[in-house]
Parts: sequence; structure tokens; C-alpha cells
Amino acid sequence: MIEDYLPLLLALLVGTTYYLSNKFNFRKRSYHHKVISFSAGVSITYVLLEFFPAFTERVLFLNKYFFVAILVGFIAHHLIEKYIYQHTRKDELIKTLSLEDNVFSFTYHIILGILLVIFTKGSITKGILFFVPVLSFTFVSMLPTEPHRSTKRAITLASSTFIGSLFATFVWTSYQLWIETLLIGLVLGVLLYTVIRHHIPFGRKGKIGYFTIGFILYSLLIIASWYI
Repeated sequence: MIEDYLPLLLALLVGTTYYLSNKFNFRKRSYHHKVISFSAGVSITYVLLEFFPAFTERVLFLNKYFFVAILVGFIAHHLIEKYIYQHTRKDELIKTLSLEDNVFSFTYHIILGILLVIFTKGSITKGILFFVPVLSFTFVSMLPTEPHRSTKRAITLASSTFIGSLFATFVWTSYQLWIETLLIGLVLGVLLYTVIRHHIPFGRKGKIGYFTIGFILYSLLIIASWYI
């Protein structure tokens, strides 16, 4: 069935985007801030209109203590990044941030791949709505990290979402609601931090028009999905 293999295709697209974004270093392109602004509008709209409500529905059915998962995801990302900034020499900062970003991103995208399968099996529409912001924040990055010089390392890191999707498709095929909820909460916390800290342009940076287009278009898509 299409919902069984669609997540694998979407995960491949995410991985390809990660690889190409790293290889061609799109952060130096003239249109990068436009893409960041549009991505930020899409991502924050998805978090507030779709992702958080979906998590809340699960928590109300289980136990409100699962809300702690959001806090853990948010704080963990913040503490790791803050520790690096405060305890790393300036000449080693970019190298250390790159290492942290690689390890954290690899683990995070494996979980994203698992959730991509879970959402798509529940509803193809919800799976695609989840896929779009995942793709957008995979493409953009505001961390001052170094591009991967090793093709093998770049491919390995780019494959993380696909690995998660493979695992959820062929290995972990029976999902328990409490584990789903825990994973969603952790990802929601990290996503909130990432969007607020790195993807919403600060100060005079960014293009407000592209941000506005992003959140309006995705708001309309999400609201339309409520009636499907």
C-alpha cells in the first residue's frame, strides 16, 4: 500500500536535501534569507496549528506528565549548545558546533523518520503535512558549522531520516501510544527551540513578506486538512 512506502520516498527526499544543502553550501546564496523566512513561517505554523494539538490530544488520553517531554527536548538542545558556546575556545568553536550538530542531527532525524512513518500510516495527509516542515528546516541552517568535506560522512548523515523510516517500516511495526507520544514530545521541544533560535531571522535579517507567505499558505493547508 502507498502509506507503507511513501514515508521511505519522503525520507529519501529529506536525505537528498540535506546532502545537497551541505554540498553546495546554500547559506552563501543570495536567496538564502528568503528561504529561511519562508521556512520559518511554515515551521512555526505547523508546530502551533498541527503538531502541538496532535501531541496534546495524545497527552490528554494518556497522562499530562508527558508534557515534560517537550521541556526535555527544548532544554537538552539549549544546554548542549550553550555549553559549547561558553566552554569552547573561539578558534575551535565552529569545529565543535559542527560535531554537535552532526551527532544531534543524526539522532534527531532518525526519530523524525520514525514519526514520518507513524503519521503517514495514520493519514497520508498528516504525513505530508509533517514532511514539509521537516524538509524546510533540513534545507536551512543558521548554525556557523563547516560543510562536510568527506562525501562518505555526508551521505551517512543524510541517510539518518531514511534509516529511521526503514526501522519503523520493517522492524518496529507495532507502535505503543505512550512511546509515540514521548517521541512526538521530544521532537516538538527540539523543533520549537530550533525554529525560535535558528530559523526565525533576528533583527533586520530575513524577509517579512516570505515569512508571511509561508505561514498564510501553510495555515490554509492545515485548516483545509481538518475537513478532509
